[in-house]
Amino acid sequence: MATLRAHEPALLDPKGPVITAIACTVGAALLLGSGGSAVYIAVRTVSEIGETGSGWTWAAAALFLVAVFVAHVGWSTVVSARMERRLTLRLAATGVDATALVLSASAAPPSNDDHEQVRLLIRVDGQGFEPFECACDLLAYLFGDAAQGSVLPARVDPETRVFTLAPVVSAQP
Repeated sequence: MATLRAHEPALLDPKGPVITAIACTVGAALLLGSGGSAVYIAVRTVSEIGETGSGWTWAAAALFLVAVFVAHVGWSTVVSARMERRLTLRLAATGVDATALVLSASAAPPSNDDHEQVRLLIRVDGQGFEPFECACDLLAYLFGDAAQGSVLPARVDPETRVFTLAPVVSAQP
């Protein structure tokens, strides 16, 4: 007998239409450029396999694999950008306002871009869904002021449990 499990909560970094268009353009350029290169290398290698030494065959095989890898990166970029945009639009349309109570805050390793991060353990609660807890690594320059007991505004898709957090704007004296 199958049991229904609720979706795992997932923090979403909302993507706008311009960022999505740029990501899709870059991904398509990678996909088409390296995909075309992979086809050219494969055809040329097969057509010249008996005429040249085995050194060209191994070099062409390596180039082919690199081109296929870059094409895969391009495809993944397009697919993930479209998925994030779709989730952003769905959250804006069907999401409910909620609150996220910070249960603990600690330092986290830097992001891939060497930005300082903070790890928050939060409990998200609101209308239309069961409360849930989630650990999130967030940028310190946005969420560095969050401490245990802080309440952050959130927006949650009750069906998928995809959510966003908004930093609390501290009053400047």
